[in-house]
Amino acid sequence: MQEYIDVNVTMKDNVFTPKRVTVDPGATIHWPNEGYNEHNIIPDKKKAEWGDKLIGVGEEYEYTFAKPGVYEYFCSIHGSPGRGMFGSITVRNADGTVPSSKKSNAPDETATSSGKSKTIRVPADAKTIQGGVDKANPGDMVLVSPGVYHEAVLVTTDRVVIRGVDRNKTILDGRYELENGIKIIGANGVVVENMTARRYERNGFFWTGVKGYRGSYLTSTRTGDYGIYAFDSVEGILDHDYGSGSPDAGFYIGQCFPCDSIIRDSISEYNGLGYSGTNASGNLVIANSIWRYNRAGIVPNSGDGEALAPQRKATVIGNLVYSNNNGETPAIGAAKLAQGNGILIAGGSDNLVTKNRVWDHDVAGIVSVLNPDKTVFFANRNRVINNIVSESGEGDLATFGGEGNCFSDNVFKTSKPSNIEEVLPCPTGVGIPATDELDLQKYIDASKPPSVDYKIAKTPKPPVLAGMKNPKGAKAVPAVGIKAEVNKWKKANLKSIRMPKAITNMKTTKTP
Repeated sequence: MQEYIDVNVTMKDNVFTPKRVTVDPGATIHWPNEGYNEHNIIPDKKKAEWGDKLIGVGEEYEYTFAKPGVYEYFCSIHGSPGRGMFGSITVRNADGTVPSSKKSNAPDETATSSGKSKTIRVPADAKTIQGGVDKANPGDMVLVSPGVYHEAVLVTTDRVVIRGVDRNKTILDGRYELENGIKIIGANGVVVENMTARRYERNGFFWTGVKGYRGSYLTSTRTGDYGIYAFDSVEGILDHDYGSGSPDAGFYIGQCFPCDSIIRDSISEYNGLGYSGTNASGNLVIANSIWRYNRAGIVPNSGDGEALAPQRKATVIGNLVYSNNNGETPAIGAAKLAQGNGILIAGGSDNLVTKNRVWDHDVAGIVSVLNPDKTVFFANRNRVINNIVSESGEGDLATFGGEGNCFSDNVFKTSKPSNIEEVLPCPTGVGIPATDELDLQKYIDASKPPSVDYKIAKTPKPPVLAGMKNPKGAKAVPAVGIKAEVNKWKKANLKSIRMPKAITNMKTTKTP
């Protein structure tokens, strides 16, 4: 029998590695948090004597397991029993045999559609949104009347549609006490649409570990992590959404390849980052949206805190990106470092940035730089073509650290290196030698305004925003076949997308 004394179970975003561990009695398990987010360890068994309610970035929890048994647990921020971010510790019997697990606390996955979908109305048929979700079978719709709902909703049933009757008046409110507005864990094809989430400790709307998702006509404001968040999930559409007041990002898609996803026709403002996409790669489009008044605008990036690095093969097209210098927002460390940049590719490769109008940034309008995480991720072969960029402090176009990055057919005045389209022309990125790339270290070392608590930051109340048409009567359509839908949209729209029109008196449109 092999004896284990100390075993590491690494926490990254958002997974325990290894997920399942078998040890002998007396072994000590260490859970170091090597991710970018806080996590916790919650035993499935209630009133257990072990576990930790919060483990910060760089911190560690440990526990010595003396008795044989199966100890199942999860991170309540990013999972639930048996779903999302969960794990188990099996402690062998004295004779070396492995104890059997008792009945799992994981959600029942046996529910199937009856063939005819139904509508569950809240509060008429169920008093709460969670009650409606619990009654739903695959294909059903939970239709939520206007009102303020102090809930944290968990969805584990496939192909459920959750719809508000009024985007601006159907409101989930966490009162700064609850973690997530709506959290979808391992449930494929779930749609959330036409509602608002505010004042949650973590996220407004959160999908993790799913195939097929859609979030449409959603508003998220004043949340402690992300606004609208899709992690380890593929085949998704986020459209006509709004995110504000988050220290990380208003919109986040992370750890997917190929993502087969799109963000379009949305607005992100007053966040640390407008968009962040750590290791989000492959058939991913960010289009026709507005990114303003954040610390930094659109930030595809590579990082060690999540799997599937490096980030690659995303398209950023047709966006208005302006005035992302706002030092009065909540902000994680990466957002503070990125402040003053419009479109910042941090260690990503093979991305296309085209037909965007970008202006008023203290550092750079469009920039491609290496990202010095534990691994140094170089930015390679990014193409910056046919953008209009102006009013940048250091350079309208800039680059540092990487090979094959190229710039062509852009309208701009300043760049680092100078004459960037002669130095690094498309398609090869090979021209005359460059001597004056962006001084990245200067901006890493520069002091930046501290983060402001998301609860008290100067985040304006969201505007009244257009909702979906006919929410009471429109057919509920689960998020099935999304990859084909994304590809169909790309085929019909990518070539025809035009440069966004300039805003009148652009120079007066400064960060508040």
